[in-house]
Amino acid sequence: MRHITGPRDVRFWIAIAVLLAASASFALIADAVSDKAPILKQDLQVSVWLHTHGSPVFTAFLLAITDVHSPLGMTIMSCLLAFLLWRAGHHYWTLSLGLAVPGGLLINTIIKLTFNRARPVWEDPILTLSSASFPSGHTAGATLFYGFLAAYMVWNMKTAWPRVLAVLGCTFMVALVGFSRIYLGVHYLSDVLAAVSMSMVWLVACLLAVRALAHHRGVA
Repeated sequence: MRHITGPRDVRFWIAIAVLLAASASFALIADAVSDKAPILKQDLQVSVWLHTHGSPVFTAFLLAITDVHSPLGMTIMSCLLAFLLWRAGHHYWTLSLGLAVPGGLLINTIIKLTFNRARPVWEDPILTLSSASFPSGHTAGATLFYGFLAAYMVWNMKTAWPRVLAVLGCTFMVALVGFSRIYLGVHYLSDVLAAVSMSMVWLVACLLAVRALAHHRGVA
């Protein structure tokens, strides 16, 4: 099992760059959401266009996607992956997953309560939810899970193309979940982007912390 070993490892600096970029992105989005009017206008333009250009078949598909990636669905998938990692002897990866997904979802909930942003309102809603909108919990869960999965596969694959395909596949799944939340009318675009950036910050922080622990114990 290969690990980020420290400042001399290029992967360490890539992780730091991602952490800083995601932090800056979330800060900018959160500040814009606090101002409400300008970003709300942009959010509404995207939401209205998607809401008026849907189809029954595509709607059914995205409903299935959003159901699979519900908090319960993400918990089941995370537990299954954790079990497989533990059985394979990847205990530090299991610890990373155990910190990343539950911790990230908890942080997402705290931010929701802090901003308490109302969800989009429609005369003919596909879904109706009463909880706060910002950031998207489904997107946060998907980012944490698939982001972790991408990191695990990249770190444990020996050739470039499988790594690229793994990252592209996981990125597509996060984008699909985020898109489903906007399309179904329960989130704004900024809710989704904030969830992705916030979750990346927490995920990278967890990976770096656990890698440092593994290196300290002589496992790396």
